[in-house]
Amino acid sequence: MSKLSGPTSILALVLATASSAQALPIYSTANFSGEVTNVTKFGSDLGLQKTNTCSGCPEGFVGGHLLFDANLTPGAGSGIISVPLASVAGASNDLIFDIILGGNPLEFYFGDANTQDGPAIQFKNGVFNGLDFVRDFSLNGHSFELSMQGKNWDIKTLNSNGVYSQLAASGHLNIGNAGLTHQQVFMPTPEPSAALPASVPEPATLALLGLGFLGLAAVHRRRRELVRY
Repeated sequence: MSKLSGPTSILALVLATASSAQALPIYSTANFSGEVTNVTKFGSDLGLQKTNTCSGCPEGFVGGHLLFDANLTPGAGSGIISVPLASVAGASNDLIFDIILGGNPLEFYFGDANTQDGPAIQFKNGVFNGLDFVRDFSLNGHSFELSMQGKNWDIKTLNSNGVYSQLAASGHLNIGNAGLTHQQVFMPTPEPSAALPASVPEPATLALLGLGFLGLAAVHRRRRELVRY
């Protein structure tokens, strides 16, 4: 067995710790926007209007913001991947996810009751491609369902068979490299843990310590060889 196996094992452990530290989440907040492209009578009753017929009016507004772990953004060539949004220490539900549609307005948050799916941020080859989110709600005695699948969204109401099939409104989100705007880093609230020291060395410091262990072991081995001869 090599006399450096012990120090080498220590270095491997140190480097593994450094790698783990580098993989910590990097949270980012961002805004997104979109348009209303189709509206029926049900949609008008919800306070929605086509965006291109009322430039700047609240009835044609679609937008919101979200909080996501930028480290989970897939790379180029990865296809379509959805990354679920999750609770983050120190972040309220409306900071993690908030979407507003129309002038009434319709507004939904992360953790809302009657959420059937999501919310999740969708990427296509590493680029923002919309959202996955399904939420049931009631208004003015009618039941509706907001469904967001990638860049497209629609709101439907129940038909006589109890199926969400009658269109109220539909539209799209702005996607691509410019789809997410005003991105900022979010620092979560630290969670104290008795199992961890008050101060954790930086990954680079840990790596240097590991190299130091190897250096000391090599010097010790050299001295033993000199004494032997």
